[in-house]
Amino acid sequence: MSKKWMTGLLMALMTLILAACATGNSTSEEEDGDTATNGSNQASSESEEGPWEEMDLGEDGPIEIDFWHIQATIYGEAVSEIVDEFNKEYEGKIVVNEVFQGTYDELNKKVGASLSGGGLPNVTMAYESDTLEYMKTDEVRELDDFLASEKYGYTEEELSDINEGVLARQQLPQYEGKTMSWIHGNSSMGTYYNKDILSEAGFDAPAETWEEFEQQSLEIYEKTGTPAFAVNPNAIGGDFSIWLRTFGVEPLSEDASTVDYANEHAVELLTMLKNLVDQGAVYYAEETEQEFTNGRVAMEIGTTARSTTKIELIEDQFEWGISLIPQGDLDNKSTGLWGGNHIMFKAEPEQELASWVFMKYFAGAQAQAIYAEKTGYFPAVQSSLETDLLKEDYEANPQKMDAFEQVFPHARITTPSAASRPVNDTVTEAIANAFNDSITVEEAIQKMQQDAEAALMQYQ
Repeated sequence: MSKKWMTGLLMALMTLILAACATGNSTSEEEDGDTATNGSNQASSESEEGPWEEMDLGEDGPIEIDFWHIQATIYGEAVSEIVDEFNKEYEGKIVVNEVFQGTYDELNKKVGASLSGGGLPNVTMAYESDTLEYMKTDEVRELDDFLASEKYGYTEEELSDINEGVLARQQLPQYEGKTMSWIHGNSSMGTYYNKDILSEAGFDAPAETWEEFEQQSLEIYEKTGTPAFAVNPNAIGGDFSIWLRTFGVEPLSEDASTVDYANEHAVELLTMLKNLVDQGAVYYAEETEQEFTNGRVAMEIGTTARSTTKIELIEDQFEWGISLIPQGDLDNKSTGLWGGNHIMFKAEPEQELASWVFMKYFAGAQAQAIYAEKTGYFPAVQSSLETDLLKEDYEANPQKMDAFEQVFPHARITTPSAASRPVNDTVTEAIANAFNDSITVEEAIQKMQQDAEAALMQYQ
């Protein structure tokens, strides 16, 4: 995959070089074509043909760039440490000003205001759905020429070091063959489990399939008196969609034009969940992490990004581990993939190059090791595992290594769409109605299909 992609990038770069060499004797049609392709922004036009190999950063003094993010607590501490290390390494050349902008909703509002009123950052965190919205303004800088740069880009070996699912996030089909974002952090959905409780019930680890998981959950409750797990009533719609994908079903199509909840696997999955709720083996809790870390449930299905927090909260109360979520199809294992990316907004060539250098640094082995060690997010590059920092962290906390080896390889993102949240809300409502016996499982499945279709229509 990497070889094919790199070849494409190199061909694109050669095309740009040939076009630049032909300036002065090209036809007017070719000149008009370049102008149309490069957009209306003059700075963008120059930067896309920018002589990266000849540019020396900081030649006229340090270049300042602004980086907006949404990370606080241990996540913000990790970001600050990475930015500080970068600023030390590039002292006199680049200065990154990191700015915490609150939640993603608050960040999106500030970016939206800046897109219309000015004051954009050079780099910001963004989900794929955010990136697609920002791209409509033609202010997001595509990154392929940076990637192909001999001086500042990636070698084939460096590209192959990046997790395949993470790389795919930066090159979505909706980006039409372009690389529109780069790496920040990545986590996935895993199953945390209390080894002591499972051992008491006669199990070593969570079951691999949903059918086995149902039986295991009932036995855990019967033999120990401890419920198997809790579900968040406000988030189960999104979780259900990820669980449905383990059967090979795509609840939201790749082009985000259709939904698929009215199928036999959805009925099977919801029937299982309702049975567990009816039997008392599963219950509702808004803070599922607290239920698990306080030993009130045997397992928690949630984001692996909380593994460092789990270590701090559980301490030595009980032995625990992380495994892949139950699967509907063991031949095609799947779980959710989450986390923000970095996108660059168009600016002067020097600022764009400085921004790219920072983005590449953040995606590198040492920065990803810092981020993984402090937070529990996965390192995006395999070479991070060779850093002393991550070697020591994973040796001291084997749960993190288990998550990296057993969960991360199967993680992939859901289709990005502004409709995702309202669609998930309709699924949550339908499941709640089934759980409280307002409607049957079959009626709930039909309801989530119809309501999800209606929600999706609002965004088409």
